[in-house]
Amino acid sequence: MGVRGLQSYILAKCPDSLIPVELTANTDKKKRLIVVEGWSCLRSVYGPHMDFICGGQWQEFRASIRRFVNTFQQANCELAVFFTGGIEDDMRAEWARKKSQNRDTVNMVMQGLRQRGYAPDRKHFLPNETHPQVFRQVLLNCHVKVISTPFSTDKAMVEYAHKHNAYGILANDSDFIMMNAPRYLSLHHLRISGNTISTVIIDREKISDCLSLPLTLFPLLSCLLGNDVINYEMLEEFHRRLLKDSEEEEGERKKDEKEGIQLVSAVIDFVKELDPEIKTDISSNVSTIIKQVLPESENTEEIEALFLSGLEQYKESQPIPDETEPVPSTVVTVSVVEKEK
Repeated sequence: MGVRGLQSYILAKCPDSLIPVELTANTDKKKRLIVVEGWSCLRSVYGPHMDFICGGQWQEFRASIRRFVNTFQQANCELAVFFTGGIEDDMRAEWARKKSQNRDTVNMVMQGLRQRGYAPDRKHFLPNETHPQVFRQVLLNCHVKVISTPFSTDKAMVEYAHKHNAYGILANDSDFIMMNAPRYLSLHHLRISGNTISTVIIDREKISDCLSLPLTLFPLLSCLLGNDVINYEMLEEFHRRLLKDSEEEEGERKKDEKEGIQLVSAVIDFVKELDPEIKTDISSNVSTIIKQVLPESENTEEIEALFLSGLEQYKESQPIPDETEPVPSTVVTVSVVEKEK
C-alpha cells in the first residue's frame, strides 16, 4: 500500500534523495541486518521467467528464493523477513478497495487470454494464496528469521530495525518515507547480478530539503494525499479544487500523468501555507484542517477520528529523545518462527 503518488513524485522531482548503495561493498566486514517486507519481496523473487498465470513452478520458485537468500548471506547480510497477519479496522476500507482492484486485474488478464491467447504484461502479476506460504517455508529452510505480525507490518518493522540496530529496511512502500526508518532501501531499484547487490537509499532528510517541508509535516502530507487509512476517494473533491487552475485540454493519458505530479505539488503547497500555529500541533488542530479540506462534509467527527488514526500510524516511529533509557513505545506483538537446527 503506501502514500498515493508520493514515491513516483520523488523519483521524478527529488533525484538527489536517491543514494546508490552496493550492499556487497561492506568495508567494515560486520554482519548487516536487513529487515525485509515479505509481500513486496515475494513479487521480486518470483522470477520473470516463471508463468504467473497458471503457476505451479514451485521448484523454480524455491530455487529463486534460495539464490536470493544465498546472495545476501555471501554479502554478510542477515535477513529478517516480515509478513502481515491481518488488517486493522481503520485500514479495512482501503484494503477492500485494493482487493476489488485486484479482481478487476484478474478479469482483465482472463479477458486478454481469451481474446489474444497469450499472457499480458508482467506488471499485472498477482501472487496467489499459496505463494506466501511457500515463500515463508523456504526462508525458514534457509535459516532466515521469519516474523509474522498480527496486523500491518510497517510499525513493527521500524521498531524491530531500531531495536536490533538494522542497516536498513528493504521494501517498496512509501510509508517508510514518512517514518523514522534507519534506511529505506528501495526494493524497486534492487539489482542482483552474480554476487553483487545494489539498490538506492531513499533519504527522507534529503526529500525534506528538496520539498522545503519539515519532517514533522510528512504524516499530514500522507493523510492529505491518501494512504492506508485515508481513502483517496474521500479526498477527491479536495484534490479537484487544488487542480482546478491547472486543467487544460490535452490527451487523457498525458493529463493523468501531469495531474499525478501536479497533485502532489499542490498538496505540498497546501501544507506549507497552513497557519504556523496549526503546523506546530497538527493533532490538536485536525478539526480546523478538515474544515479547510472538506468544508461540506457532514460526518466531521468520524472524519476527524480517521485523520487522527492516519496520523497515529506514523507516531510510534518518530525519533526517540536522547536519554539514558529509551522511551518505551507501544508494544507490537510479533511471533517469531525459526526452523529447528
